[in-house]
Amino acid sequence: MVFSNVKKLAILAAMTGFLAASEAMAADVTDVLDAADEVYLGDEKVSDPFDISLTPKFVQRLESAKLKREYNQAGSIRLLNELEYKRTINEFDIDLEIGMFHDLSFRMHMPIIISDQQTYKFDTSSDDPQYHISSEGTTYNDMLVGISTLAPADSRINGSDRKYQFFQLKDGETLKGKKRTGFGDMSFGIAWSPYNTERHFIPERPWKDNTGRSTITLAFDYFAPTGKGMGIDNDAVGKGAHELLFTVAASHRFSFIDPYIRLQYGLPIGLEDSYKDYGSNQKRKDPGMWGRIDLGIEFIPYESIEVKFQRFVKIDLRTYFKYTAEGRAYSEISDALGTSDCYNMSTDDLKNNAKCAWVAEKWSNAGSSNIKAMADGTYSGPLAEDGLFDYEGFATIGGGLNLTVQPIQYIQVLAGFNIDYAQNHFVTFTKIGKDRVTLNNDGSISEGKDGVVTDNLYEERNPTFSGALDRVGQRIKRTESLNIEWFVGLKLMY
Repeated sequence: MVFSNVKKLAILAAMTGFLAASEAMAADVTDVLDAADEVYLGDEKVSDPFDISLTPKFVQRLESAKLKREYNQAGSIRLLNELEYKRTINEFDIDLEIGMFHDLSFRMHMPIIISDQQTYKFDTSSDDPQYHISSEGTTYNDMLVGISTLAPADSRINGSDRKYQFFQLKDGETLKGKKRTGFGDMSFGIAWSPYNTERHFIPERPWKDNTGRSTITLAFDYFAPTGKGMGIDNDAVGKGAHELLFTVAASHRFSFIDPYIRLQYGLPIGLEDSYKDYGSNQKRKDPGMWGRIDLGIEFIPYESIEVKFQRFVKIDLRTYFKYTAEGRAYSEISDALGTSDCYNMSTDDLKNNAKCAWVAEKWSNAGSSNIKAMADGTYSGPLAEDGLFDYEGFATIGGGLNLTVQPIQYIQVLAGFNIDYAQNHFVTFTKIGKDRVTLNNDGSISEGKDGVVTDNLYEERNPTFSGALDRVGQRIKRTESLNIEWFVGLKLMY
């Protein structure tokens, strides 16, 4: 499995070559706006007291993947072909940058989500679709089936277990999640170039005698949770988390090419309203941290740097590699679960409804202090599923092609196409809990670990663990993830 994933990453890397990521042009990697400065344009030195830029941009991102589920076949865990998953995001972004001093700028990003929708249908790529027919005659597959010990006795298989459906999906139909829209998570940041040889060259062409221009830029951005966090019971578009982003980038101009490198580290911190803390047995509480490296080259086939008539054409080719550590987030499967009426039923109603018994196995949102009551059947409060699941760490590789044209001095036209591939990874990956005590044969508990996590013990169970979706042999895996993004925009400068 690991070899297969590495092979796919290598193939995509060879296909994309030095392609560009979606965030910005090469100039944005190391160049920052100035203030209270003087710069050379050709042979003339001109005053530059204040710089500002405004960039409106339309972005569309298309995600596609297969969602597969583990199943046990003769004691061996295998993957079952399940669902085709798609997500389409239409977004209008506004970026603002203001020069504050020499090579120091303030920047702000404002995302407006026009629409964000996830869809699901049966995976028909197999010659032998693994469908099942329910007693009601509804066609569905194992993605929608679990085993429940909480269903009424008269509906169980062999007196103990019963299959049930997570949500309704018929053969040949497409299940649509909520159409999400709204204001997303804004970011605020500063960028500073402590080293910029453009300040020290003579007023000839900067690449005279192949000396070139070098720039090193440091940046910090804070992503604020201005958008409400995505949940199974809302149509919000935010991540429900703060995020700190640290960046260091370097570039060196040679004649008409400008190669560069950028390193980034992101640290998300979940809001208590979205990422609840259920106690010490909880394995993950926040989204996973991530790191990324970009390598690229900017080509400048045409450039005019006259004082009153600055024009250029830039072509940016970039590739990148990103690793996202294990964490917790709104899952790819959650919007589908949200189409079910089961998630907000009371425990008593769930136990009398075999199709909804999977929610009763969740237990977590009854609160960690009520796990024991859930286990012995005495809990009767609501079980509102929030849609958050732990996910497995994964790598992403990709790139794209960006074009910047400045036909007149104060306007730039931007366009780009980007593609990336995400490594196969589990999207329901919550650990069952922590071994803390010993469960004796008579049912009593004594101190000391016994090497086993017992899922109906308050002392050991992870309150975010879902018996229906996180247990080994029933987990959901995202595979064949291909994401495509394109954008067009204008950059207005003064």
